[in-house]
Amino acid sequence: MVRGQCPRLCGIMSEFRKLTSRQFFCHATSCITYGLGLLCLVIAGCGVPGPGGKDDSFGLDLTPPGGQAVRGAFVFVVDGVNGRIFQKMLQAGELPAIQKYFVDRGLYAPRAVANTPSITIVNLTSLATGMLPGHHGITGNLWFDRRVGVYRNYNTLAQKNMLDGDYDRPSIFELANGQAAGENSDAMSVSIFFQPHRGTTKFFENALSAVGPFVFGWYDWVDRITLFRLGEMMSLARKAGRFPLVTYLYLLNPDFQAYAHGVSSPQYKQALRDTDRQLGRVLGDMAKAGLLDKVIIALVSDHSLGDVKSHFDIEKFLADQPGLNLASERLWEDSSKGYRDEYYDRFNAVLYHCGDRYAALCLRKPLANAPGQVASYAPWPERPTPADVQPLAKKLISAQAIDVVAWATDENRCQLSTKRGVVEFAQPAGPGGEISYSVAVGQDPLGWAGKVPAELLGGKPARPRRWLEVTNDTDYPGLPTQILAYFRAPRAGDLAIFTSPGWDFLSSNRAGHGGLRACDDMHVPLLLAGPGVPHKTISVARTIDLVPTLLQLLKTDNPGYHTKKHPQKFDGQSLIQTPGFLPVPKNKKPPGLAPEE
Repeated sequence: MVRGQCPRLCGIMSEFRKLTSRQFFCHATSCITYGLGLLCLVIAGCGVPGPGGKDDSFGLDLTPPGGQAVRGAFVFVVDGVNGRIFQKMLQAGELPAIQKYFVDRGLYAPRAVANTPSITIVNLTSLATGMLPGHHGITGNLWFDRRVGVYRNYNTLAQKNMLDGDYDRPSIFELANGQAAGENSDAMSVSIFFQPHRGTTKFFENALSAVGPFVFGWYDWVDRITLFRLGEMMSLARKAGRFPLVTYLYLLNPDFQAYAHGVSSPQYKQALRDTDRQLGRVLGDMAKAGLLDKVIIALVSDHSLGDVKSHFDIEKFLADQPGLNLASERLWEDSSKGYRDEYYDRFNAVLYHCGDRYAALCLRKPLANAPGQVASYAPWPERPTPADVQPLAKKLISAQAIDVVAWATDENRCQLSTKRGVVEFAQPAGPGGEISYSVAVGQDPLGWAGKVPAELLGGKPARPRRWLEVTNDTDYPGLPTQILAYFRAPRAGDLAIFTSPGWDFLSSNRAGHGGLRACDDMHVPLLLAGPGVPHKTISVARTIDLVPTLLQLLKTDNPGYHTKKHPQKFDGQSLIQTPGFLPVPKNKKPPGLAPEE
């Protein structure tokens, strides 16, 4: 085409000639990004059903492989579901598919407790391993490992797939395939857009197809792409002659609508309705394929969300503290170990957070040559003492934005400061052992008087599950076990900092998570249905209970599962009290489960 044949193109080129080189680069970059986005939209649109259509069909062929018994679990992980809002909408009849396929058929925990810190990648890893974050080793979407001078950032394309090399507990996929026990089976396991996927037979990353809709903020479309992959997965299963034993799917629409508009917004509630509708369409296809009476289905969220109206610039706050020299570079394995060591040795503090309601501050131990004078600092691997970090903790807790500051005082002991005082939790026997509570400063720093039994507040030790039961109705559900586990992680901060409700750490979002509060951060729905799942509503559960529950429901006759020969201990525990498949007649109360609410 010659120039004179396209007046519109000529006009565009004329305008481009008026631009400076910097302006031209910015415009060109925007055009390229837009063009790539459109290309991705075309790719994404190929075959993916629109938001309308039948309520009970997504148009998927989910016919299982022939000649094989159907047994498996499908886990739908929905990012950022506020448990209280979810429950109100469910009761109002606004989530009919979830009511029909989950609540009316199985087990529902309206206030399952997520994990501290209540951050996405942290909790996705817990949902894959059944372990608390401090025990699987992932302490944030970003973290700093003081042992090797690595600053990880899973929010980047270059590092997001490094997650599977960073956690050190077996995933449910590895257990299903027998890899965790050093054995192999022909079990098939699949992850669809679910980031911790080590051990899967197939990982659908949506790396190209979801880019366009995501860039344009069409998060419902991203979720429909994810659900559409179920049809592709079952096609692969039919070719392989194997039914997928464990399948995890990750959906994100509610989380991103909350960030943009807040959890109190109409957009957030509409995102939950949209999620319900699309799930109903897929589950309708499962029903048509005869799967629902043969497989386990689960629905869970990684964390709750609360509205955010104020933002706290923690970097500026820390920069104003005398003697604190904060590193700014985020160096990882693409830099040499020598360069990383040389760089971080120039500083005595590293902060990591992703803008939400949790931050971790790593500090070097000061070495004094005279009382009150710091001559130098110990190498990064050596942690500071409680006395070293407490003065800064006092300054932080004085800020209006800060709700809790916590630090370790020993291997199985830590303290937490609120504006009402300081408490200490101790677990001398380590993970799983009894935990005691004591007040170090002030009176009732956590507001537990009259809510938690007096004997526990008086120092009587109790098992972790007991602490969960007695704190679930407080502002800080399950806190003792969670915070003690957190400080066992080598990547934990020396100070763990959590914001007050309504605050986050300098993001532009209208909602946030990562803190310790029940409604805003920790309480999420957990639902299961299928063979062996009792028809109950239970008052106490943790999201880490999901993995051991699924493995029990799927039985343990595969060598890769829990056996006497290859036991695998979880922080979570099965919500099914009796071994094996337990058909529970509708409206009949199974033994050993919590009473209905």
